[in-house]
Amino acid sequence: MRARAAILVLILAGVASAGGDPKPTTIDVKPFRAKLLVFEDAQGGTYLVLPGASDSRVWFAKNGKTAYEQIVVTRFSDEGAGTWSYGVWAPRISGLSPASIQREPDGNFNRFCGDDNKLPLKAVAADRAKQVIDKLTFMTSAITRRAHLFARDDAAVYYYVDMVAKTYGGAGYRVFVGKKGAMKQMPLTDVASDSAGEVYSTKNGDIRIVTENGKSTATWIKGEKRKELSVLDLDVNSHIIYSELGVYEFLGTVCDEL
Repeated sequence: MRARAAILVLILAGVASAGGDPKPTTIDVKPFRAKLLVFEDAQGGTYLVLPGASDSRVWFAKNGKTAYEQIVVTRFSDEGAGTWSYGVWAPRISGLSPASIQREPDGNFNRFCGDDNKLPLKAVAADRAKQVIDKLTFMTSAITRRAHLFARDDAAVYYYVDMVAKTYGGAGYRVFVGKKGAMKQMPLTDVASDSAGEVYSTKNGDIRIVTENGKSTATWIKGEKRKELSVLDLDVNSHIIYSELGVYEFLGTVCDEL
């Protein structure tokens, strides 16, 4: 009995009420504002880069008022050539390549959405950069939730589980079921995670996940009926998850317009 209790971890995951999800918080940039590099594009976007070999940070503002921190996934610099590149997670890009802000060998600055969609950037002179920064409110990432499970059945009905991002506390699961663009959130009753896998129980049915030898299988169980699901890769399908399901609207990321 003790062994079973030690293995089983049952997490009661209360459904977050409207407005109950974590919100981005303001960031005090005074300690490093003098180091910020400021760039603008022809569409009114503002990009702010705090350079660093391992602690670089990037913000993006679409309206000139609020700059949301981006999730940096790659860093590269060549001091000899004077080039650098910071890759940021932009889930609405098709494919696996991140968005990037780069200083090219010719001294020009560009933003790339994946491997293409090149957009020239203009470096803002130091005197005006201070004015731009003064007008901005710097915020943490607008992505407060991350994908946890994505699956579908043979009738193209999708089953999706997300959770609060780790930087915002983690857990806080939600379950959505339906066709693309018409997903409905299922009232979640509890979440079980143990050595046999995971179960997300809703008032309409359960999603059961079993992971064995590094491979996950999923099943939708409603009463006595069981429906096998195809588990889909979260990274490969990020464009579908964040652009087509209809679960998310504003993400505050570079390349959101795609």
